[in-house]
Amino acid sequence: MQNRFSSKITKALQQKDFKEVFTGGAVAFLYRISTMGVSYLLLFFISRKLGTEGVGIFNICLTTSGILVMIGCVGFNTSIVRFVSQYRSEGYNVTIRRLYYHIVRYSTFVSLGLALALFFIAPLLAKSYFNDSKLVDPLRITAVIVPLMVLSTINVEFIRGLKMVHISEYFRNLNIQVVTLIGTFTMAYYVLTPETPLKFYALGALISLLSGLVVIMKYFKSLDLKRKDGEPVFSFKTHLIISYPMIITAFVQLINGKVDILMLGYFDSTSSVGVFSMAFKLSVITNFVIGALKTIAMPKVSELFWAKKMNELNSVLQKSTALIFLFAFPISVSLFLFPEFILSLIKEEFVAGSATLRIFAVSQLINAGSGMVAVFLNMSGNQIFFTRVVIVTTSLNIILNAILIPKMGIEGAAVATFVSTAVWNVVGVKFIYDRYHIKTFFNPLTVIKLLKR
Repeated sequence: MQNRFSSKITKALQQKDFKEVFTGGAVAFLYRISTMGVSYLLLFFISRKLGTEGVGIFNICLTTSGILVMIGCVGFNTSIVRFVSQYRSEGYNVTIRRLYYHIVRYSTFVSLGLALALFFIAPLLAKSYFNDSKLVDPLRITAVIVPLMVLSTINVEFIRGLKMVHISEYFRNLNIQVVTLIGTFTMAYYVLTPETPLKFYALGALISLLSGLVVIMKYFKSLDLKRKDGEPVFSFKTHLIISYPMIITAFVQLINGKVDILMLGYFDSTSSVGVFSMAFKLSVITNFVIGALKTIAMPKVSELFWAKKMNELNSVLQKSTALIFLFAFPISVSLFLFPEFILSLIKEEFVAGSATLRIFAVSQLINAGSGMVAVFLNMSGNQIFFTRVVIVTTSLNIILNAILIPKMGIEGAAVATFVSTAVWNVVGVKFIYDRYHIKTFFNPLTVIKLLKR
């Protein structure tokens, strides 16, 4: 059985399209698994030194930052990958440079406005919304983080569009997490406050921003910046119109992923946010394979779909989903069966999140079994449909959070997340299968048949 399984894996890797996704995803996976290790070590260290409240403050601020960063990027962090890849393949070097400078200029202006707004309303937000005056200074540090992360994110996605995956993945998160961990660990020997990790997070974002800028400037210097015959005049307005559905979808997806923490902060305590965040952080270990494959799969799915190579596309998606699910299954089962033990390894006070971790384990297994629904819909011209689905499920998530958190606390927030995640995955899987007869979902019968051959 083992030899047969190994031979099937080897045969699958001989398929050119899947091999490209697998090998490119493997690079991203190594960086993401490294980031995961560092981020969990950081969170473990913060929980040990600052407790659930420290973890809660850190996650509330990063959640606030994440939402403002998405607004500041105006969604161009999603569309820039497609356009840089497209213009690069067509040799439109002048257009690539103009695209980058227009996006940076626009994002800088928006992100600075958001940062100033957050800085001045931090006392009101901390005391009136979160009911915790200790959040004033952390939120003001978060205001500094916002423009640094916006410009760093634009740089990272531009580099990703150039297919420099090893560079983009390092500066996406790993560098920031490493700087934050080293800085926080060092300061533990002096004075460690809830603001300390955020200060070093800002430093890591600054380093990523400047390093990414160096890479991009070197790339521009290597280009022949003479306008190519037939190269269109760059129109920022046209780019914005084409990007609009992807921008809306990316923003709403971010809100959907962060709304539970923000609403918990309003209805419950900072400590509850800390417990909830730890449970969620453990559950998303299963997302690292889908995240890694997604990095390289986006252009490949687009290429196969628009070339009308549906059989090859179906094969790539099924094999990718099988890989994702087989990785996620044992982890999700372990988290479901032994949540008390796993959480107690971090700190005893986090055991209160055991039921929440069980709910998240099932939710992530559904997500893994559905495969790359979002990638397919965005890359196949169905981004408007996907936007509508995400808007509806996000609205559902907000409504359920408002109803369930006051009654059930952190378990209510977890149930809301579970329902919204399940709905958009099931609707997306059904839409893709009904319209294209493509199976993005994991089918165990398919694996059994392959092993029997």
